[in-house]
This record gives sequence, C-alpha cells and structure tokens, in this order.
Amino acid sequence: MDLKNTVFISDFDGTLLSSDKKLTDRNIEAIKKFRSLGGKFSVATGRPIQTIANYIDDIHYDLPMILCNGAMIYDPYEKEVVWAKYLPDYAKDIVNDILDKFPSVSPEVFTLKGQYYLRMNEVEAWHQALVGFDYTKVDSVDEVCEPICKLLFADDESVINELCEYVKKFENDDVRFVRSLNKFLELLPANVSKESGMRKLIELYGLDDCKLFSAGDYDNDIEMLKASDISFCPSDSQDCVKLHCDVVLNATCDEDAIAEAIDYLISK
Repeated sequence: MDLKNTVFISDFDGTLLSSDKKLTDRNIEAIKKFRSLGGKFSVATGRPIQTIANYIDDIHYDLPMILCNGAMIYDPYEKEVVWAKYLPDYAKDIVNDILDKFPSVSPEVFTLKGQYYLRMNEVEAWHQALVGFDYTKVDSVDEVCEPICKLLFADDESVINELCEYVKKFENDDVRFVRSLNKFLELLPANVSKESGMRKLIELYGLDDCKLFSAGDYDNDIEMLKASDISFCPSDSQDCVKLHCDVVLNATCDEDAIAEAIDYLISK
C-alpha cells in the first residue's frame, strides 16, 4: 500500500503500550518505518498531557495528540492546546451528587494544568501507581478553579456497574458518560469522543484527502475505529470492539500489536 497521504491514530493504553506501560522497541521501529514511507502518526488517549509526557521523546508525533478521550488536541512540541472543549460548571454538582450516593467512589479531575483526586480507594491507588503520576489531593471538586476537561470515577467493577445506571439521569446536550475500563466511568463534554477528536484534527490540519487508520482495544475506541478507512484491534480487545474492527490482530499489546498493524498496511 502507498502510505503517502495516510494518518494512523492509535489508542495508547492496551494498544500501543504494553500492559506494563512500556513502548516496545519493535513498535517504535515500526512507527519509524511507517513515517519513512510517508505516513503520519499520532495517538488518541483518555490520558491528559501530564501522564503522557514521559512518552513524547520515544516517538515522533507528526500531528498533535488527541487527549482526554477527545476533549483536547495538544501539540507536545509547541506545548500548547490546539483545540479543547470543557465541561460546564455544573459538572461539579454532578460530582457532589455522585459522592453523596456512592461514598466509595474516587473521582479524578483533569485540567490542562493538573490532575486531582478527592478520595483514595483501592482502585485509585492502583491507578496512580500504574500511570506513575502523583495526583494532587483536594477535599472538594469546588477547589479546582481551572476549566475541567474530563472527570473520571474509579471504583470496583460492581460499583461502576451501578453508577453507569445511576448517571443516565444526568446525560443531556452538554455532557455524556463513557466507560473507559471496567473500573472507570468518565464524564465528558457532549459530542466529545476519540472520533470527534480525530475529525477535528483532520479538519484543523487540512487532511481530508488522507486515508485514516486507527487502532484501539476498548469500547471508548469504537467510534474512532468505525470512522476509519482501516481499523485494527489487539487480539485481547473487548468482543464489542472486535465486532467493529476491519482487522483483529493476532498480537496482544504485549506482543507488539501496532507493529503487526503497520506490517499489514505495508504488505497491502
């Protein structure tokens, strides 16, 4: 396949990164080869800039990153927000309501300047250790004065299952909820997703004539995968993701799934 005028957008955790949060040499070399053949590479992730910063130097990103599940497009080299959509102020009221009804849930608050948490539970402790980043503790979401990109609620799967049903009453034209892991539920601005972030990126950089490739493993990736010309997912992705992918790879994220996807494209 001629890779000129092509764009590859990869999910980060569970797709590009191994399960121990490493960028493997094989994936890095495959991305270099993809770029040398004319392709442009970037990522779409639920992470904010703070927890992706350590990975910027390992790969050259030809385009800004799609962060916070599509709520922000960020240029890591110019260190500037290219585009962003923030939650309405009353999202803080939603947090306070959830905390009242679900006292074990730990909310995370994401802004451009920092990441905050309100309560520490086992899932929150696991998450902070996993990403290797110390969040700032606040006693109330009202202490956060910066615009909020997204909110994440962390707890055991059984609690998050109940929370998914409870929050349906909050969904409206301003906000939406999306599950990004069995232990996570996120609150995002309405009409924000990795797909909308990808489309905004294409619009901003005049890439409408490019072929779009994407890869992901979880249901918050599905919209992006469906909107791509060719989509990939690792072999251990959710079944619902596999249903919407053009190519279910043989490899898991621990077996260099992105390298396999790029090899597939080069061979076509």
